[in-house]
Amino acid sequence: MTLTQLNYIIAVDRCRNFAQAAKECFVTQPTLSMQIQKLEDYLQIIVFDRTKTPVEPTPMGLKVLEYARKVMHGAHELEELAKSLRGEIAGEFILAVIPTIAPYVLPLFVQQFVEEYPEVELKIYEHQTDEIMRLLKDGKIDGAILAVPLEDKSLHEEHLFMEPFKIFLSPNHELLKKKTIDEKDLNLKQAWLLKEGHCLRAQALQLCQYKNVKEDKHLFFEAGSLETLINMVKASQGFTLLPYLATVNMSAVDQKLLRDFKCMVPVRDISFVTGPHSMKKSIEKALVKVIGKNIPKELKKSSAKAEVLSIQ
Repeated sequence: MTLTQLNYIIAVDRCRNFAQAAKECFVTQPTLSMQIQKLEDYLQIIVFDRTKTPVEPTPMGLKVLEYARKVMHGAHELEELAKSLRGEIAGEFILAVIPTIAPYVLPLFVQQFVEEYPEVELKIYEHQTDEIMRLLKDGKIDGAILAVPLEDKSLHEEHLFMEPFKIFLSPNHELLKKKTIDEKDLNLKQAWLLKEGHCLRAQALQLCQYKNVKEDKHLFFEAGSLETLINMVKASQGFTLLPYLATVNMSAVDQKLLRDFKCMVPVRDISFVTGPHSMKKSIEKALVKVIGKNIPKELKKSSAKAEVLSIQ
């Protein structure tokens, strides 16, 4: 029994076709079929019912495939562990980022990381927090950039920076008369929020101190992106909350619609998060290092007045 044979049966199960599986594995169909036959002979179990189209695993074959995936995952983890122990910064790394961070943080460091570590194949995806946590725990991604705390002991959080919030007001909003705004002045009924599932939405509701108030849905337009929120606020009445990085490249006109919080400045903790199956320590350290070097100086400054908004 070999890892190659296990890889072949996993490919056939995925494709449900021997010819397609052979193509994906870069071997001829006779070679793939012969190796699978050898595995079945060794185990004395028929893994696939070849009389069906598309081909299907037998009941016992399903059990074999389940363990084959565990073995292949373990073998992959062992390879990554060996690279890490050698200090080798190479291989695939799958990074997930929440949508309210991705457009603003990724451009700061990705190009430099790719140039400094050409042996790393960096794959980046956007997902919401709950989905990212599930993918980390399942070992389907290697790391993530998230707003924390996540309150999950199986995940490791490494602090990157604190990001303050600003208030973005509609052009004719009465609060524009003030230079700074107290959170008590904010009315949730005027808020434009992201849709359910975004951690930034939860933070906005928490900031406005409406935890125990039932939301009246007809009062909100629930957007999927910060850019949509910005445009809707500009075209109507109300406000939204924006993380600092979302305001950096705003036009001079839009900058005039921003206001800082008075006294206590709410912030969110942005961290690099890894799961229980993390084995790519060298790449993780390299990513954290490059991100740290490229975040704006303003975010590196700590403030005694900062108040962390935890996600409930």
